[in-house]
Amino acid sequence: MKQKSKSLKRIELLDLISESITQDDIFNVIDYKNKSEDQIKQFVYPHLVESLTNYLVEEGDERSKAKEKIQRALKWEGNVKTTINHILFMGTQNRPDMILEINGLKIAIEFKRGEKGSDLRSGIGQSMIYSTHYDFVLYLFIDTSKDKRILNARGGGNEIELVELLWDKFNIKFIVV
Repeated sequence: MKQKSKSLKRIELLDLISESITQDDIFNVIDYKNKSEDQIKQFVYPHLVESLTNYLVEEGDERSKAKEKIQRALKWEGNVKTTINHILFMGTQNRPDMILEINGLKIAIEFKRGEKGSDLRSGIGQSMIYSTHYDFVLYLFIDTSKDKRILNARGGGNEIELVELLWDKFNIKFIVV
């Protein structure tokens, strides 16, 4: 498995996507602790389309063409007109929640919410599977625990080491909100 290089331009695009799917307009507005993953993705999608459209406009595209281009490039399971193909792994079907195919890159985006380790681990495993088919994977874990223990544990030594390993070896950007 050959990794795509992490050029500055690619990292900036991944950072833009990360910021778009974690912005305060999303998580300070909706009651994400009581919403399903599908409801959260439905709320995130227009924010991501807008941010990516602005990105293409800054690159020189005309706004309406940029938006059309993004709507074609950003596939998600909430749009009945698009299909995200499954990846067969160990006899099981797997597919990311969203896919962005832009500038020759294929980026998988996975959303998980929960408050237990099993919730967190399932997304890490899925992300590793996706990393075999996509250039980059963004994994957003939404901590719904009352005390935010998962979010607050991000700075631990094991946690930092694993997040760096996922990025360095698998091109997986792991984010917790």
